[in-house]
Amino acid sequence: MDISPFTISVSQDVLTDLKMRLGMARIPVNVDLPSEDEWEYGTPTGRVKELVDYWKTTFNWRKMESTINVTLPQFTTLIDAGPPHRELKIHFVHKRSSNPTAIPLLFVHGWPGNFLEVSKIIDPLVNPTDPKDHSFHIVAPSLPGYVFSQGSRHPGLGLRTTADMFDKLMKKLGYPRYIAQGGDWGAMIIKAMALRHSDSCCGTHTNIVMAAPSFRRDPVKLIRAALSLLGLPGGYSREEADGLKDATRKQTPFDDSMGYMRIQSTKPQTLAYGLTDSPVGLLAWIYEKLHGWSDDYQWTPDEVLTWVMLYWISDSGPVGSLRYYKESQLAKADGEFIEVISSVCEVPIGVSAFPKELYKFPAVWAGTAQPLKYYKPHSVGGHFAAYEQPNLLVEDIRRFTEIVISENDWVFGGSDKLERR
Repeated sequence: MDISPFTISVSQDVLTDLKMRLGMARIPVNVDLPSEDEWEYGTPTGRVKELVDYWKTTFNWRKMESTINVTLPQFTTLIDAGPPHRELKIHFVHKRSSNPTAIPLLFVHGWPGNFLEVSKIIDPLVNPTDPKDHSFHIVAPSLPGYVFSQGSRHPGLGLRTTADMFDKLMKKLGYPRYIAQGGDWGAMIIKAMALRHSDSCCGTHTNIVMAAPSFRRDPVKLIRAALSLLGLPGGYSREEADGLKDATRKQTPFDDSMGYMRIQSTKPQTLAYGLTDSPVGLLAWIYEKLHGWSDDYQWTPDEVLTWVMLYWISDSGPVGSLRYYKESQLAKADGEFIEVISSVCEVPIGVSAFPKELYKFPAVWAGTAQPLKYYKPHSVGGHFAAYEQPNLLVEDIRRFTEIVISENDWVFGGSDKLERR
């Protein structure tokens, strides 16, 4: 089956080159701002200097590398991406439960995340402390072009192709049916899997709602949204209205929180020169999102630098992750991204809603494209839910899976297949 164990082992030449680049880094002058506004212009110079100094003098990549290798069983395999991409080497974490009735769960990360996002939820899901809780087999691939997964040199490898590849991966591992979980790009990919592979993708759980009502299907929901945006009676709750206004603002050309998306979805290659050549530039680009998109999560220097390192040590560097925005046609009004989020299917969906997520749409919108079976709002948590609030996400995944199994009368015929009675 050409599935090979994988161990991270970065060449010493790469680390030596990195140290040289850090020593020669040119840091831009700071902008004098009050402390409460220090992130207004982007990643603050003082924060970057501290991390660069730590990177040069204290950070131990070999220790982090060893920890990842010991705690996360990793593999690679070739998956056919179809023409013109052909077979690509995909990296993935795969941990099986000893429980013969365990449920296959595909976990899909986003940007600027990586497969490490699964690290805090994998053991509770594989080996629950309560014997009454379901056990899971966990598969967590790196997206094509991310970290250790091979990217394509051809344009067009976006959501649909990734969905097809990950469905092939699950079947190759002996999981003809499975539950899928994802946030950020992961949410879009598992939605595409539900649309294209409803025979195998039995349910999707997400921590970001990316669905909107259409006037043809849900005129009342759309009218309520308009009333909310205008501040008129009959709309959604104040909190939901604020979320709608924030989402609408983010679509304007000059919104200051979405500049990264506009360049990555239009001219990713231009940005890639700077981030591929400068580790400090890559650090600043990623660190801004880790800080801004999390809910007061206290990122340690080791955590920040480990996430940055995974992009730096990739064979192709960060360019594949940047290109993914363009390949998924995020900037096109009639592109693949819009088609995926607006299409309807019957695969059930569960949602965990965290207050610092990028988009916060009304709860009822979650059920406009898929049957909504589970919705849980939380008072804490941000964009990186599996990493920030792993216990909450684990509990939600369990509850959603229980509903899907009970309502559809699913039974697991052994550790490698799922069948309907």
